[in-house]
Amino acid sequence: MQGQLDKVVPVKLRSLSDLVRLAAAISIPQGSSYILRFDSGNKIILGILGVFRDYYKYYGVPIFYYYVVEENEASSLQDANYVIASLSEDRFEFSKNPKPGVTIPIIRLAEKPFFFPELL
Repeated sequence: MQGQLDKVVPVKLRSLSDLVRLAAAISIPQGSSYILRFDSGNKIILGILGVFRDYYKYYGVPIFYYYVVEENEASSLQDANYVIASLSEDRFEFSKNPKPGVTIPIIRLAEKPFFFPELL
């Protein structure tokens, strides 16, 4: 099955704030957004899988919106299980436990999925 699936289309975001706002925007109406996390070498990749619907003849194009975590941001992710976003103030924080606000779980993958292209 690995060879039969097309890879997702990677969309690199400008900042971690952009990724959190996207995740929060998706989770508010549906309440089911999450951020995927995996390591690539010595880098941490955070991202969201999505579908760009009705693209020409396709029923949907799989997209991976992602951000490569900078070294100065990596320490705050060490034990984080959630991102807590405050959309009224356009700020976010990482947390080990859920808190009030838009709480987005961080799901740690053991490795990069085979259907993801190389991102670095």
